[in-house]
Amino acid sequence: MKHNYHQNTTRYRIWVHTIFVLLLICPYIAIAQVFPVNVTPQVIPPYSLKLSEYATASSDKLILNLLLTDITESNRQVNLKFYVENNAGLAIQSTDVVIGANPIFLDGGVPLRLTNFDLQSYFQFENLIGITPQQYSVPFPEGLYRFCFEVYDSQSGQQISRKSCTAVYLVLNDPPFLNLPNRGEQVPMRDPQNIIFQWTPRHLNATNVEYEFTLAEIWDNQMDPQAAFLASRPIYQTNTFATTLLYGPGETPLLPDKTYGWRVRAMVSDGISETSVFKNNGYSEIYHFTYTGSCAEPEYVLAEAKNTTTEKILWQGIDHLRYNVQYRKKDTENAVWFDSSTINQYTNIYNLEPGTTYEFRVGGQCLDNGPFTYSQIYEFTTTLAADEESTYNCGITPEIVITNQDPLETLVVNEVFTAGDFPVTVKEVTGANGSFTGWGYIVVPYLQDTRLKVSFDGISINTDYQLLDGVVVTDYDENWGGVDDISDELEVLISFGDAIIEALNLDISSATKDKIDQIAGTIVNHIDKESLPDSIKEDMQDAATDMQEASYAYQEARQIYENEDASEAEREAAKEEMDIAESKFKGAQSELKEVNEAADKYKIKVADLLKKAINKIYREGKDISEEQVNKANEIIESHNSIENNNYFVFDNEVVEELETVEVGEIQRELNKVELKLGVYLFAKILNESDSKSETFIGFLEKLKAQETNVLVLMKQRIDQGQANSEIVDFLVEELTKLFSNILIENI
Repeated sequence: MKHNYHQNTTRYRIWVHTIFVLLLICPYIAIAQVFPVNVTPQVIPPYSLKLSEYATASSDKLILNLLLTDITESNRQVNLKFYVENNAGLAIQSTDVVIGANPIFLDGGVPLRLTNFDLQSYFQFENLIGITPQQYSVPFPEGLYRFCFEVYDSQSGQQISRKSCTAVYLVLNDPPFLNLPNRGEQVPMRDPQNIIFQWTPRHLNATNVEYEFTLAEIWDNQMDPQAAFLASRPIYQTNTFATTLLYGPGETPLLPDKTYGWRVRAMVSDGISETSVFKNNGYSEIYHFTYTGSCAEPEYVLAEAKNTTTEKILWQGIDHLRYNVQYRKKDTENAVWFDSSTINQYTNIYNLEPGTTYEFRVGGQCLDNGPFTYSQIYEFTTTLAADEESTYNCGITPEIVITNQDPLETLVVNEVFTAGDFPVTVKEVTGANGSFTGWGYIVVPYLQDTRLKVSFDGISINTDYQLLDGVVVTDYDENWGGVDDISDELEVLISFGDAIIEALNLDISSATKDKIDQIAGTIVNHIDKESLPDSIKEDMQDAATDMQEASYAYQEARQIYENEDASEAEREAAKEEMDIAESKFKGAQSELKEVNEAADKYKIKVADLLKKAINKIYREGKDISEEQVNKANEIIESHNSIENNNYFVFDNEVVEELETVEVGEIQRELNKVELKLGVYLFAKILNESDSKSETFIGFLEKLKAQETNVLVLMKQRIDQGQANSEIVDFLVEELTKLFSNILIENI
C-alpha cells in the first residue's frame, strides 16, 4: 500500500504541472490569429538594385502568389501593402492609398499569381514612403534586403494575411576586364584587316549577359585617351554574347598610325529594358592602341622547359629595342597577366606551378618609351618531373584571325602547313577531311636553323594549309635523328657555295692576288647559266670583279706605302688609297653576300615549285583504282622496293641495272600496269625522297640533261612574273612527260 501511495502522489503532481503549463500558454493561444489569405513573394534573379526598375521592367522581376483559404468565399476584393527593409535601417513601404493600383479580387481555393507588371503602381515613387528621389533613381547599396507584402480587406481595412517576406542579397557585379589589345599597345596592320578584341567577365549572379562593344578614333593625341574617347563619335558599335570579337575586313578600315580607343559594356536586357546589376552601369575601363605597320611583332616564338617551375621563352625580334613577355594560367577564371621585360631575345619565367598550362605572348618595342607590338597567344605546359636536359615544350596554336574555314581533304608526307609563324613539314600523317594526326618538324632560324620535331593529334587544317584548330606540340631532343637533314632543296644545282664562303671570310690585308683571282674565277666560272636569273648572275659577276679590282688597287698602294724610298706625301696618298680599296673590298663582300642570299632564295623558290608539281602529280595519281595501286605495291615489296634497286637513280649505272634478270622481272610486271600508274609511283618516290638522296639528285641532273631544259623554261616564267600556280601546272605537264619517257626508255 505504501508503494501505491507514492505512485498516486507522483501522478497528482504531473497533472498539476500540466494544468499549470496549459494555463500559462492559453492567453497566447487565445490571441493567435489564423489569417484567411496566404502570401508568398518571390524575387527573380538577376536581382535589380534599382527600385524604379520594378515599375518599368518588361520582364518578370518579382512574383507574388496569393491564396484565399476559405473556399466558401468568392470575389473578395483586397488591397496590398509593400515593404523593402534591411538591417541597416532602411524601411520603405507603400502608402495606404496606392494611386493607379488595379483592383485585386480573390476566389476561395483559387491561387492568384501577380508579377511586377500587375503591381507597377506599388513601385512608383509617389506611392512609396521612406525613400528620397535620389535613392529611388540609383542602385541600393550592396547587402541583404527583405521584400515583404501584407493583404488587407478593401471594405473593412482589416489585415487578412501575415507579413510575408523573401530575403535577397543584392550585389553589384564588376564590369568586364579588358585583355586584348592591352592599354597603350601597338597593333600591327594586317592584310586583310583583322584585330582580336578580348575581355574577361567578372559577374557572379547575372545570367544572359550581353556586351556592347564600342570602338572610336582618338583625334587629339594631346588629350587623355579616356577623355578623348568619350568626346569622340564611335566608328563601330555592336552587341555580342561572346567575350571575343574579331574586327575583320568587313568593318570600317582603320587608318595606319592612328590611335583608337575601345571599351565594353556588360548588361542584362530583355530587349526592351535593362537590369542594373553592374557597377558603373556595366562600363569597363577605356583602353587605347596604336594601329601601325611600322613595328612588327616578334616571330618564331617558342617555350623551352628548364625544370618543373621555370620556362625559357625564345623568339626572333625585328629591329626591336625592348621586349615584354606576358603570361597567365590558362582556363583560370579572372587570371591576371604577369609581365617580364628584357632587352634580349629570350627570358626566363620563374616560380611557375608544375604540370600547369600557361598562355603567353611576346611584345616588341620599336621606339623609346613607345608601345609594344604583341605576337599571338601561345601556350606551354610545365613538367611534373625534373629532367636532366631541358626540352622545347611549346604549344603552337592557330591564329584566331583565319577566315578560311574550309577543311583540307587530304594531307600527305612532305606537304607543309603553317602553324602560327612556323611552316610544319609533315613526315607522318593519318586522317582526312580536315582532321589529321601525325608528326613533322619546324625549322627555327635563330637556333642555327635547328629542326624541332613536332607532333599533332586531331588538328584541323584548311584548304590554305593553315592550322585551324588544335595544338602543334614541339618535342625536341638534341640526339633525336627522326627528322631528315634537309638543307636548301636545290643546293646541287649551284656548286660555287664554298668559293663564296671563302670570299666572304677573306681579309684584304692578308689575301694574295693569286688567291683573289682564284676565288673570283671560281665564282664566275661556276655560275649556273641555265638556272639563275640574269640579274643575279650579273650582280654576282660584278661583285667578284669589284673584289678583284679592289684587291689590285690595295696591293699597288701597299707596295708604295711599304717602299722605304717613298716620300711622306706619297706614303700618305698610298695610305688613303689602301683605305679606299679596303672599303671597296668590304663593299664587294657585302654585295656578294646579298647576291648569294638572293640566289639561295631563288633556289628555294625553284625547289618549292618543283616539289609542289611532284606532289600534285602524286595526289592526282591517287585517283587510280585501288586494285592497281595494291598490285604496284606488291611488285615493289616483292623486289625489296624499287628505290633500293636503284631503279629510279638516274646515273650511268641504270642501263647496266636494267639488263639484270631481277630488273627484267620488274620490267615485265610493270608493263602490265598502266603507264599512268608508273608516273604516279615515280612522283610518289620523289615526293618522299630527301633532296640529298641519290634519287633526287639524279632527278635534277636528268632535268638539266633534257633537250628542252625544264629549269630554263621555269626560269623564264619566273623572270616574266608568271603566277606560281601557272608555273606549277607547266611543271606538272613537263614532269609527266619526263617520267613517261624515262619509263618507256628503260622498261
